[in-house]
Formats: sequence, structure tokens, C-alpha cells
Amino acid sequence: METSSISLLACLREVPDFRRAQGRRYPLAETLSMIVMSIMSGYCAYREIGRFLQNNREVLASCLELNRKQVPSYITIRQLLMHVDFKALAQAFRRWVGVPDQGGRWLSIDGKSLKSTVREHDNEQQNFVVLVSAFCQQTGLVEEVERFDNGQQSEISSVRALLSRLQQRGLLLTLDALHCQKKQ
Repeated sequence: METSSISLLACLREVPDFRRAQGRRYPLAETLSMIVMSIMSGYCAYREIGRFLQNNREVLASCLELNRKQVPSYITIRQLLMHVDFKALAQAFRRWVGVPDQGGRWLSIDGKSLKSTVREHDNEQQNFVVLVSAFCQQTGLVEEVERFDNGQQSEISSVRALLSRLQQRGLLLTLDALHCQKKQ
């Protein structure tokens, strides 16, 4: 696999910032790169990411040339990850990694609910965020992702949207039995 000559930060700058300009304390690309560094270091939960950033704040501020010497809290990280454009983020990450577009790939498609996104947990209108991802066996990378709210959409329609973006010949797909239905 070819290595990318473009930096992670440059790729993350392509992700659109959903936040209002007023009150923005940390640049989106730099914050996302801090999150990536944390996760690559084994700190994946919101509070763990917050602790990683706090414990490494001086190095991060220096390396990322931040104006502030402070780093985002785990609450800011949670809000950012809940609202960031996942498709744009995945595309930027794939560009940085340099994933080649080739046929003959084996993709496993599955949906997983995201912990800590449950809303209205105490009644029957419970809602949570689900990510449906297409994982490539050969590269070990997630190639496509579709995000949806459980209360507004189903995994079936999300998989169909994901498959429409994967219209390539030579793909071997594995999906769960939920997707073995006749279209009506």
C-alpha cells in the first residue's frame, strides 16, 4: 500500500466545521487530530480522551501551534464527535491513509449503536446513534460509514445508501441476516 505524503492535519482541514463562529475556542482540524492521537494511543472513551489531552496539553499545544495553552474538555470532545460530519471525517482519514481504490475487495457491513448516545432511555421512544460501516478485510480499514438516528431511520435503509456509494464490480459483501429480505 502506498503511503500518503499529505499530513493528517491537512486532510482533517477538509472536514466542514458545523459550529457557529461565536464561542469557538479550538480549531476543528487540530481538535480532531488530538482525538485521533488519543485513540491511536489507546484512549477511546470521552473521559479517557479528555485525560489524554490534559496530560499532554503542553506538547499538543506546541506541536499543533495552538494559540491557547488549554485543550478541549471531554464534554467538548463528546459534542464535537456527536455532530461532526462522519462521512467527511472518514473520507479525510482515508485520504491521509492513502487507501487505494481497487476491485476484488471483501467488505463486511454491519451496524453498531454508539455508547453514550442514548436519549429518552426511560421510555419506549428511546433513540440512539448507529454507525453502519463497510470494513475491508484486506486493508483492515473502514471504507465507508453511514450514520443514522435509530428513531428516524433503519439499518436497512442506511445499508442501501451505503451500497449505493459502493457501486463497484468485484466486491464480495457480507451482511447479517437482517438484509436477506425481498424488496416489496
